[in-house]
Amino acid sequence: MIDKMKIKLDTNEMPKPPPIEVLEPVKKSIDEINRYTPQIEVNKLVKLIANYSKAPENSIILSSGSDILIKELIFLFSREREIIIADPTFFLISNAAQKTSSPLLKIRLREPEFNLLIDSFIDEINKPTLIVFDNPNNPTGSLLLNQKDVKMILENENVILLIDEAYFEFSKISFANLIKDYPNLAVSRTFSKSFALAGSGIGYLIAGEIIQKRFEGLDIMLPSPSVIAAIHALDNIDYMIKYIEEIDQEKKRIMSLVSDMDLIVYPSYTNFFLMKSKMHDLARTLAEHDVLVSDVSNHYSLSSEFIRVTIGKKEENDYFIKNLRNIVS
Repeated sequence: MIDKMKIKLDTNEMPKPPPIEVLEPVKKSIDEINRYTPQIEVNKLVKLIANYSKAPENSIILSSGSDILIKELIFLFSREREIIIADPTFFLISNAAQKTSSPLLKIRLREPEFNLLIDSFIDEINKPTLIVFDNPNNPTGSLLLNQKDVKMILENENVILLIDEAYFEFSKISFANLIKDYPNLAVSRTFSKSFALAGSGIGYLIAGEIIQKRFEGLDIMLPSPSVIAAIHALDNIDYMIKYIEEIDQEKKRIMSLVSDMDLIVYPSYTNFFLMKSKMHDLARTLAEHDVLVSDVSNHYSLSSEFIRVTIGKKEENDYFIKNLRNIVS
């Protein structure tokens, strides 16, 4: 039996908290909440992230959320540059880009693949340009980039490229290994998704030399419980791997059941999937049945026929399927 008020499949969170090996040290850290975060703990986290990412320690930039780093990078590098983003993309990226005074080019992702055609714009870049892509893409769940594409973009010295890899643990695809060869590349990541630490607010940037220099002197206070949570998450990484396996299995099952209802389901490399129905108020109707999903027309440039569904616990997913079937039948 489940509490219907908690069927929350709209914000791409993991459906259960981290294990006790992560939670207990966080609870203990509350006893010293009157103290600032010890630098030794911050240094330890940087070292663990560098080892996890196979990146130099000096390339790691921490923040209380990758969204802060994305917005800061766009602010720092947008001056006297054109900005290129995907359309649709993570709404924070589009919002931050639109708040600058820079010319903005949106590269439309089209059905059914929602893929990115690099050749459609790369040869036209002949002046300083900031490119920001999320890979995998939110809200479509699609992969926008491959190694060849990224190298082609980075070979253009006019370009600064930021790739948001919030879901890379699900896709198993990362471009952080290119940082050492391309000083104009940065990769943003978060502990909010695969590590089930959305409430802790810890993110990081893996930055090439050009980006590192612009972030020098950036003073960001990190809450001690958040730092402790991230440290122990990386020290107990097996739980994250297990969680991802569980989510992947559930995602395949749920996507298959949705497809059986003659609804369109799009391939996903994340912990959510995008679907399309002929109903323009499906998200609202599901909410009336205590199931919250994302109406992507609110924040993304897709019509209200599309909804994005986060994979929850099995019983939550079953409740979603039961209500969806009743609504569309």
